Amino acid sequence: MRATEIRAYREKIVIRFEGACEGQALTVRACVPLVCGPDDPAFTPGRTVYEARCSVSGGCVTVPRHAGKTDLMVYRFECGCEGVCYVTEVEPEVSAFHDPYPVRPMKAINCHALDEDLDELGFAQTSIQWNQALFMVSGDCPDAIPYEYDGKTYYFNRAEVENVDAQMQRVWRRGITAVQRHVNASFLAGEKADQRIVDIVQHPGYDYDYPTAYMSTCNLRTEAGFKYFCAFIDHMLSRYCRPDHKYGWMTGFETGNEVTSQYIWNNAGEMTCAEYMREYTEIMRISWLLAMKHWSNFRVFTSFDQYFNGCHVPSEPKRFYGMKECIDEIQKNCDRDGNFPWNVAFHPYPENLSYPDFWNDREPNWTFETRRITFKNLEVMPAYLKQEHLLYKGEVRHIILPEQGFNSRTDAPYTLLQGKYGYVLAYQKMKKLGTIDMFLHHNYVDGPWEFGLNLGIRYCDGYDENNREIIAGRKPICEAIAAMDTEREADMVAEARAYIGEEIYDYMMDPPEVTAGADHSKDGLNIPGQGNRRATDKAKAEGTKANFDT
Repeated sequence: MRATEIRAYREKIVIRFEGACEGQALTVRACVPLVCGPDDPAFTPGRTVYEARCSVSGGCVTVPRHAGKTDLMVYRFECGCEGVCYVTEVEPEVSAFHDPYPVRPMKAINCHALDEDLDELGFAQTSIQWNQALFMVSGDCPDAIPYEYDGKTYYFNRAEVENVDAQMQRVWRRGITAVQRHVNASFLAGEKADQRIVDIVQHPGYDYDYPTAYMSTCNLRTEAGFKYFCAFIDHMLSRYCRPDHKYGWMTGFETGNEVTSQYIWNNAGEMTCAEYMREYTEIMRISWLLAMKHWSNFRVFTSFDQYFNGCHVPSEPKRFYGMKECIDEIQKNCDRDGNFPWNVAFHPYPENLSYPDFWNDREPNWTFETRRITFKNLEVMPAYLKQEHLLYKGEVRHIILPEQGFNSRTDAPYTLLQGKYGYVLAYQKMKKLGTIDMFLHHNYVDGPWEFGLNLGIRYCDGYDENNREIIAGRKPICEAIAAMDTEREADMVAEARAYIGEEIYDYMMDPPEVTAGADHSKDGLNIPGQGNRRATDKAKAEGTKANFDT
């Protein structure tokens, strides 16, 4: 006997079996879905919150969806047999909101862009980052926003929430939708974070001693961590997925940040990729299940960097992973525990972030063996996701690019034009692919704090008294952005083709067909490393600071 489907309705949950006998008695348990990637004898599995003796009827058993005030839709089911153990299907009656996912132009920018740039450059989407360690507070904090979830009241930092409200409302007045990146970063919040909250939501394996562990992954190893995570996600969904869009319209989650380089950007301590993805899959799954209560077409995305068949630091396989391995492990978890519509977000910066001329990248190729996916070989990801075993109900999973951009170097003014025309070429490649739903240029304004890079579409003129960047003039790339999807696009494409070189431009637009592997019979020496430029000795001596090459 095997459980093949778990379907949620407004008031009940129906579990379907293969090989069950009519009238067969089963004990069904709903358990707190705690997860620990490694086999840790000290880990305590989630307790049972509901248990019932049921009889099979028509190949199914039925249990109530709620146990008191607890919604069992996000819990793990145990029936004494193999098969799926999480809700895999959600009936329309569960969701409060059923509008289709909005089809928007893919042009996007960070949410803090000036009104004039939102209006004049034609942006249709944006991204906003939430920090759980900053947004949640203890109950005795003054002026906190209370929110009830599963019978308990949780509290949110009013100033932080209302700041997001203002940003979301400002962009939504222009019809701009938002994908939200949810992270857990007490490191970045500093003293503004409530330590009592941090102690609950920080992942127990987070490496406090690692100097560049900027973010922690979410904590689903303890019941308190699980419940605070659910309350955090549910509150944001209830606010930004309303049918009336009072606070703007959030269309999806980017789950964490660049988990392929988890030791820097989503730290949970040392784990193999399979162990880490076991926990990460459940974070995405629970986010999706919570979203289904609010809007039936909400999307949940991964968050990967650019490393595909390889990772940033190959000598540290318990800290850094590749997208290919992560995707395969997520799908294995879904095949075992129940499939759901997870999607892919990744960040295909040029192989060396300091240099915007991605058409000169040396490492990327058009095979599933490529170490990286950059703007140069974008075609690899959609080709990989088209494989039958990765489809969801026969459809290819969605792709967004919510963070990547073109650096300009103060010692090389020509990089401004490389960035301008690189944007055009990248945009045209995406349009031709037709499989990428968002292309967000990061950053909006140069940030000297960002590892010495100048990724903005505007210059930075220092900092104000609140330590915010003073936004200065536009860079040439703005002309390219403004021209896309307008009558000026053809002329801008002609400029880009002439600047890059017609032969190279045309090759980038019509690259080799993506294959599973490459013919290495005529290869010379091939040493994975820093791409087509090498870091300085000083940078190497300082160690790993970020998961890219500069």
